[in-house]
Amino acid sequence: MKILFIFYFLLLFTIPALSQTKGKANGTILSQAGEPLEKATVTVLSPKDSAVISYLLTDAKGNFEFFRLPAETRLILIVSHINASPYSQDFSIHNGLHNFGQLKLGAKSLDEVVVNVAPPVRMNKDTLEYNTNFFKTRPNANVEELIKQLPGLQVNMDGTIYYQGKEVSKVKVNDKDFFSTDVRIATRNLDASLIKTVQVYRDKGESKINVEDEDRLPITINLKVKKEFLKASFGKAYGSAGTRGHYEAGALFNTFRDTLQLSFLAFGNNVNRQSFDYNELNQQGGLGRAESYGFDSFGGRNYSGKANDVGIGFNLNNDWGTKTKLNIMYMLKHNNTENANQSSNIAKFDSIEQFNNSNYEERKKRLGHDLKSLFRHRMDTTAYLEFKPSIRINRDHSDSKSFSKTDTQQDSINKSQTTGDSKQAQFNYSHSFYIEKQFNKKHSLSFRNEINYSNHDVDGTNEQLSEIYNNPNPRTLLWTNEGSVTKSRAFNSTISYFNKTVKKLDFNLFFSLNKNSRSQTETFYFDQNNSGRVHGNDLENNFNYNYQEYVTGLKFYWKPIKDIFIDIGTTYAIKDDHFDLKQLNENKKFKNGYWLPNISVRYKSLSLSWQKNIQSPATNGIRTVENDLNPLQTRLKAFIFDNIETQQASVSFYAYNAKIQFNTGGNINYQERSIGTRSWRDAKNGHYTVQSYLAGSRYNSSLYSFFRYSFKSGENWNFYLSQTSTAYNFENYSTINDISNKSNNVGIDLSQEFSVTWRNLIGIQPKYTYNRNKNLNSTKNHPDFAETAYSTHQIGMGLNINPIQGFSLESTYSLDNRASGLNGRKNYHILNASMYYTFKNKSQVKLTGFDILNQNTQNYWGSQGNMTYFGSSMTLKQYFMLGYIHKFNIIKTK
Repeated sequence: MKILFIFYFLLLFTIPALSQTKGKANGTILSQAGEPLEKATVTVLSPKDSAVISYLLTDAKGNFEFFRLPAETRLILIVSHINASPYSQDFSIHNGLHNFGQLKLGAKSLDEVVVNVAPPVRMNKDTLEYNTNFFKTRPNANVEELIKQLPGLQVNMDGTIYYQGKEVSKVKVNDKDFFSTDVRIATRNLDASLIKTVQVYRDKGESKINVEDEDRLPITINLKVKKEFLKASFGKAYGSAGTRGHYEAGALFNTFRDTLQLSFLAFGNNVNRQSFDYNELNQQGGLGRAESYGFDSFGGRNYSGKANDVGIGFNLNNDWGTKTKLNIMYMLKHNNTENANQSSNIAKFDSIEQFNNSNYEERKKRLGHDLKSLFRHRMDTTAYLEFKPSIRINRDHSDSKSFSKTDTQQDSINKSQTTGDSKQAQFNYSHSFYIEKQFNKKHSLSFRNEINYSNHDVDGTNEQLSEIYNNPNPRTLLWTNEGSVTKSRAFNSTISYFNKTVKKLDFNLFFSLNKNSRSQTETFYFDQNNSGRVHGNDLENNFNYNYQEYVTGLKFYWKPIKDIFIDIGTTYAIKDDHFDLKQLNENKKFKNGYWLPNISVRYKSLSLSWQKNIQSPATNGIRTVENDLNPLQTRLKAFIFDNIETQQASVSFYAYNAKIQFNTGGNINYQERSIGTRSWRDAKNGHYTVQSYLAGSRYNSSLYSFFRYSFKSGENWNFYLSQTSTAYNFENYSTINDISNKSNNVGIDLSQEFSVTWRNLIGIQPKYTYNRNKNLNSTKNHPDFAETAYSTHQIGMGLNINPIQGFSLESTYSLDNRASGLNGRKNYHILNASMYYTFKNKSQVKLTGFDILNQNTQNYWGSQGNMTYFGSSMTLKQYFMLGYIHKFNIIKTK
């Protein structure tokens, strides 16, 4: 009822806006020679304040048509084109329509007044330019408020920007990257008064190689600042304390001096936040504040237990002239996490139901270093190189304990208690090197080298007390010390030649050398029933796997007629595999050739593609030795050496404009072989035996669609409707107690959302989500393989209020109907809210309530093969927190 009341309330306000007198205007733009001018910019201004009412670009026939323009009032039409003189004409709409007829552009061919200043909106080659003199903002407004005034650009309440229905991926200042890909860094921290021109374009990047489909390139906004701009420094410091001992604190400092951009940040908290705003750690800067990391669409559930995070880092961008760029990012993090989960399952073996209940708790400490860098240098207009190295180092120490119990309806079968302690060290180095040279417009050459090296060292001890009731010796105490060193190395080098000699037909010839190796070395010691420590060298799963791959490929890009693009390619790969099974003192070598064709066809927004690939053996399925030391579980030998051929077919269609965004498609993945699991369960003692094996072919497929309709009523109201649908199926092979089965997991996800925004100050977003999943088995009429289905419902709403009289509100509510046990369901009400008061210096006082109704939980349910399972995991409990955020923004000009 409350939601219906809100809709009725909004409808009362929108009816007057919808009833305003509106009309349309149309016409055709021609060159001086009488030819249609495509992509001429046509703008309608209000003569009262020269504000832009609307704009559009002419189509291929030079036509334009405006809708919902103010009628019975004086307006100004301005037309501009890169190859013609700008043109202006006063007009007004009577009887709902004004037809301009044919307008010829040319300096001396028109009697109307010629405009001698830059028009408010124009197309400059492939770049759309807005002259900010025609767009008025309040004093001290930031760039985001300016962009909201630009027709054709849409700014959501979270700061994301859309152009023609596609999200803007980057904002630059004077053609230089501004801190990071987070567009809000620039839009929320630079004053609108400093901006002279706003440019919007599809970003081709540094490469001069021909782009087959420019419509799919990322969109970038470039802010051209006025000459008097020198530098900007901005940031914040904050601190909060709350119930249950929760806290958060941190500081962020950013400075921008034309070619130098530098960010420092430090933070600490025990509320599962990764940094300031929840995407800022990855972006290395920014001032967002949404309370949404780690939660679902409506907020409330945390997926990583309880964590205490402390970190410090920096991000440096520096440009030397117009040719060289350097970026360095570093982060030091210390993380303490606590996880706990409970699970239960029901499985049938030989028509006997077995019930298993288990608990698991873990505490982990991690110290991590992340260092990333980018060096880019352009030698001249035809050549550039790029080097991107990264290093990651993590050290973990964890301790855990678990309990498990298995029963039938008549008997207790077994139980076990385990405590563990583990230390891990991980090191990873990777880099990407790329160099490109364009000899002329028809010939280009590139070289790419990628290296990835990782080393994972694990040393852990476990002590397990097991009891098997139906056994002559029911109790077993087992102590183990397992160590492993896993190393992997990957090397790839590719040289490519691009040719554009033939009109409408480009081709790419490339050669690649790929080398990959993985080695695993284990150490294993055990003590069974306090009989003494023994070196279990016959239980150590040691092996090496490496391969070399030589690839030759040829790809053609053909555009036979307008709007049709055809890519046809073929690749031949020679793959040399080598397995060294150390424990068995055995070597296996294979050498095979593979023909891997591919094709892609696109007509306008409709795309069809098919490709064939080769997949290397999964090394995690290799076991060179049998391990039956655990009285409750045995792992059998498994040798999976085959390369697997795969095929993928996909179809997609998209349509984007300022009002409608629609995207739909699907794909089918086929594997000639797959990895399955064999398992045996003794119904009397619960002993479990498992083995991986190479199974038959399988298909996985998915269908998806997205639809969003945005519409505006009056000057103050904005609405949008969106709908997202996904359907999928995944096939898996398993053999349980010598009964083979192929399961097919089928599911559908539906999500509908409605958004209402008033003056971009108040936003309401109700949403409904439905999920259904069903497990189908190829084994029919067998009591051990039951087919199951499960569905969930979510009804939620978000309410955002931007500063009104200094007060802001961000809140989310959801009603979730989901699992509360193997056979039970329950409604969960999850409510979060943050209230801010903003002072004149833009600093804030913040009050946050998390899980206000104290019902926060995380549950999961599923089924696979002959098993149905349910689990619940630890999550943050209800808390309230009060804090202060001090912000500063210093802009210096001449």
